Amino acid sequence: KESSAASDVYKRQTLFLLAILASQTLFSQILKVDKDFLATDSSNYFTGVIDATFALNNRSSTAEEENVYIGFNNNVDVVYIAKEAATLFISGLNYYKIGDGPLIYNGSAHLREIFKRAAKLTPEIYSQIQFDQSRNMELRWLIGGGYRWNMIQKKNSLYMGLGAFHEHERWQGETQEVEKNLWKMNYYISADVNITKTTSINAIAYLQSGYDKSIDAFRNRLSGQLEFKNAISDQFNVKLTSSFLLDDRPIIPLNTFIYEVYFGIEYNFNQ
Repeated sequence: KESSAASDVYKRQTLFLLAILASQTLFSQILKVDKDFLATDSSNYFTGVIDATFALNNRSSTAEEENVYIGFNNNVDVVYIAKEAATLFISGLNYYKIGDGPLIYNGSAHLREIFKRAAKLTPEIYSQIQFDQSRNMELRWLIGGGYRWNMIQKKNSLYMGLGAFHEHERWQGETQEVEKNLWKMNYYISADVNITKTTSINAIAYLQSGYDKSIDAFRNRLSGQLEFKNAISDQFNVKLTSSFLLDDRPIIPLNTFIYEVYFGIEYNFNQ
């Protein structure tokens, strides 16, 4: 028993170390691992996904100038399944370049602990770190917690979450650096649906809202991701990934709606 406990602690420490190393550069929201791990009877193992997606277009070209958009996205999602809990590490890195412009990238890493993973209603805690060069966001970190309702935990999964978090942001404005600290409510809903034996849909949507007394108003963010996956073997899938963000009151003047679409391949592993 002592050996098993020591192994469990070692695996958790390894996962947290991965999160610390990756949190400097990574970005993602959706957990790409199949959600049936929450109700499994097996324990003390890792499962995860590594993927790479790519986008290429010339939509910003003009009659006088050819501007080619190149985008590359890489994600690493790892879950450690303990006897009663689950530790989730969700990460990714997004690079893109338009024409002769500079290479721009954004990213984040998300670490979440789900207690009593097989229960219908379970507490969870999480932390996240993020940056986005394209929107002049130098840093965003948050820490929070709440409750997760596992509505369906079978071949398909459906779950919702409600909680709160504290968020710190640092932005580069036109004339000076802007910092913001806010408490926000967090709502989310996610589903993992198998359409056929080889085709599935994975989706999540977040609504985050917090009152900012400096403007006497609420700042709201609605974001989400949707993936269509088709298995080409036991470990490889081809996939189409789309994401969006609606920020009704950005900290600095920015477009309030952004979206991305990528096509790529993913590798699934268990250890």
